[in-house]
Amino acid sequence: MSADVYRKSFFTWKRMLFFSIALVLTSVPSILFVDFLWRTGYTVPKIVLSVLFILLIGNVAWGATHAFVGFFVRITGGRYLHIEENLVDDDDSPLPSVAIVLPVYNEEPMRVFAGLKAMYLSLAKTGQLDSFDFFILSDSTNSERWVEEEEAWTVLCRDLNAFGRINYRRRKVNTDRKAGNILEFCQDWGKRYRYMITLDADSIMTGESIAKLTRIMENFPRIGICQTAPRIVFGDSFWGRLQQFANRFYGPIFMEGLNFWQQGDGNYWGHNAIIRLAPFMEHCALPNLPGREPFGGKILSHDFVEAALMRRAGYEVWLAGGIEGSYEEGPQDIIEHAKRDRRWCQGNLQHFWLLCSRGLLPGSRIHLANGIMGYASSLLWLSFLVLGGIIAYNRARSQLTIIPSVGFANVYDFSLQEHAIIITFITLSMLFAPKLLAVIEALWSSSRRKSFGGSGKLILSALLETLVSVFIAPLFMFYHSRFVVATALGKGVTWKTQNRDAGEGLTVWQTFLAHWGHVLLGLLFAIGSFHISITMFAWLGPVWLGLMLAPLTSSILSRPTIGHRLRKAGILLSPEETRQDEALESTKLICETSTASKSDRDTGPFHGFLKAVADPYVNAIRVALASNDGDGKGKAKQIWALRALKMGPQALNRSERQAILDDPEALLNLHHRLWAMEPNELHEDWRKVIASFRIL
Repeated sequence: MSADVYRKSFFTWKRMLFFSIALVLTSVPSILFVDFLWRTGYTVPKIVLSVLFILLIGNVAWGATHAFVGFFVRITGGRYLHIEENLVDDDDSPLPSVAIVLPVYNEEPMRVFAGLKAMYLSLAKTGQLDSFDFFILSDSTNSERWVEEEEAWTVLCRDLNAFGRINYRRRKVNTDRKAGNILEFCQDWGKRYRYMITLDADSIMTGESIAKLTRIMENFPRIGICQTAPRIVFGDSFWGRLQQFANRFYGPIFMEGLNFWQQGDGNYWGHNAIIRLAPFMEHCALPNLPGREPFGGKILSHDFVEAALMRRAGYEVWLAGGIEGSYEEGPQDIIEHAKRDRRWCQGNLQHFWLLCSRGLLPGSRIHLANGIMGYASSLLWLSFLVLGGIIAYNRARSQLTIIPSVGFANVYDFSLQEHAIIITFITLSMLFAPKLLAVIEALWSSSRRKSFGGSGKLILSALLETLVSVFIAPLFMFYHSRFVVATALGKGVTWKTQNRDAGEGLTVWQTFLAHWGHVLLGLLFAIGSFHISITMFAWLGPVWLGLMLAPLTSSILSRPTIGHRLRKAGILLSPEETRQDEALESTKLICETSTASKSDRDTGPFHGFLKAVADPYVNAIRVALASNDGDGKGKAKQIWALRALKMGPQALNRSERQAILDDPEALLNLHHRLWAMEPNELHEDWRKVIASFRIL
């Protein structure tokens, strides 16, 4: 199907119905709000306030429409909307060649390879393993990490007899981050495969879900990308469990609403999806944006753009939200969550350049605009509150009595107070109705009700999540506002590894150092609103109170001990915790076994370097994978090697250790020299490593 055909058929009855509902939900409160300001005397600031309100209530109405429509679809059993429902269940014909790619960047190798092993074993049980090859595409810059990656890769291949089936490649130059990593893979290997399944370092997919995705692509040759809806798992902290619960509890009705209108005009989220490689390589090369980063230059959020380019080429993009067995992990505290949002914010704001690009289809433009509003709306809300406060302050300072003028609301004989209450009620209803609908939908289904621990615990979990979300909403409003302003002013974001380990949680002092600015802003909001009126002070209470208590809230939410107690009490449960999933259980078991094994072998922060030099097996792997670039530092490396042996690896800086690891001759010579020297000539770290081999 060509892009031209899809342009003509975009406004189907489903989309017209969906957009009409969103328009009505936007128009009613907008008319009431504009009329309210008209009745109190229109000024230029109030015109600006009206525009802000219309934009904001439109964004709220857009989300609420997804929930309303999704709720109706789920309770009426509208499964005909799902692309995966059209598959033949007993189709066991051989599958074509598929590459499963796993980009990593300084991630914890133990977790990455545990998930990979679980997926491999799960896929083997489907009987379709021969159609799939795995590729670990490393962009790791930390030498300790990539030495451990290489060791973990060879151990995994040896355990599974999977050499040639599971492949590893590390780039020395991290051009264009993850998008560049995938691009290089496609250039080198893409023509060997019909499809590519993209994963993140924390992704887990069952063999059944992988095979089903591939079957969808085989049955529907017009599909270019098919995206699953990953479920968040392994939430350990209070915050992690909240996000996990929200994803599984509210997600389905929103996904149904999204799938209702988008159908083949879907989006791509960068992982846990399958891609048809030939059109992807031909049509989805990313352009450079005008100007410099962060607002221009290389595109950071590549996935939305690749979906738009695939649609422009005439291929469909589908959301297969009904496929079970697709998982990912999330941040375990608010600070890590904000760091991730900072990257996403910059990437989404770059899409401003593409909104009016030639040839993009309406659905793609909607996805790009929605991604932008996901962060820009916070700055709009902040502007709305500040401008509203200024208007209220000027009104209070004037000490003039409001004399209402004739407006639309006079037809219904609303007082100004009643008028304001109605606007507030409608706005809050649209904000909280999706949560209520999710509760009703879960109680409607006995199986879904049981998967969240039963009716009582389900309701308690939803109430707890709602209370916390209200309390932290002002915090993220300021976070996102700051991110938007920083991006607009040219302050970019660096590429960092996401920390998904809750550890012991964060102390109040640690969170205070991260949130002191929010405390100050909360104090200013409290003083300013109190100075205007007691009513304004009470009205903005959730804002200034949430900001002032941010350090305490953030610390409490980061603690895994609270998360464990909630799980033991059956609160914030998710379906993956009330029923066993073999791939998840396998990943956890492998991680636990690897952790115990690593604790027995770990020799400190330079474990990777020590193993690469001392362990004959790891040394042979590193020597085989290293490449001598002829840097002319042969004599310097000999000096570094002697210093490392006598004073320990800490005597070398990071670049010196990496230079040795990247030089096969220098590394092999250091290995021979280590084992030839007398133990009393070596630093204590080397003696410990050698002693561990003798024990083994």
